[in-house]
Amino acid sequence: MNKKQLIGTASIILLLVIGGYTVSAWIIPAINREKAKPYLQAFKDAETKYGLPSDLLNRMAYQESRYDASAVLPAGAVGLMQFMPATAAQFGIDPRDPFASIDAAGKYMSQLYNRFKDWKLAIAAYNAGPGNVSKYNGIPPFAETQKYVAQIASDIGIA
Repeated sequence: MNKKQLIGTASIILLLVIGGYTVSAWIIPAINREKAKPYLQAFKDAETKYGLPSDLLNRMAYQESRYDASAVLPAGAVGLMQFMPATAAQFGIDPRDPFASIDAAGKYMSQLYNRFKDWKLAIAAYNAGPGNVSKYNGIPPFAETQKYVAQIASDIGIA
C-alpha cells in the first residue's frame, strides 16, 4: 500500500487532553465519517433536547449500525439506531427513518438515564434491555454489552 492509499483508508484518532489526562480516544474509519455527515446535526440537536452527553448518539449510531439506516440484524433490530420493533412502536416511529430514530434514541436514553441514574447503565440498557440491567443489578455479563458500554463510555469520556 502506498502513502496515498494509506492516507485514504486511515482512521481519525482524536485524543482530548485535559489537565494532562487523556479523556477520550475516538477512532472512526474514513468511510464511516462520510456516512455520519448527514446525521451530525440531528445527533447534536437530540443530545441538547434531551440533556445527553455530547457525542453519545453519534457514538451509539456508529456502534449500532456503522451509520447504515437500512441495517437489519437477525435478532430483529432495525435502522440507524437499531430499534427493536416493539421499542420503535413504543416511540411511534418507523425505525428505518434515521432522523425519527435519532430523536427517539435521544428520548429513550434520557428515560433510561432517569431510571438508572448512571450513563453506563443507561447505555447497557439501550443495548441489552432495561430488564437485563435490572436483573443483573448492573451491566449485564454479555460480552457484546460489556464491549458496547466500555467503548461508548470511553469514547465520550465517562469513567
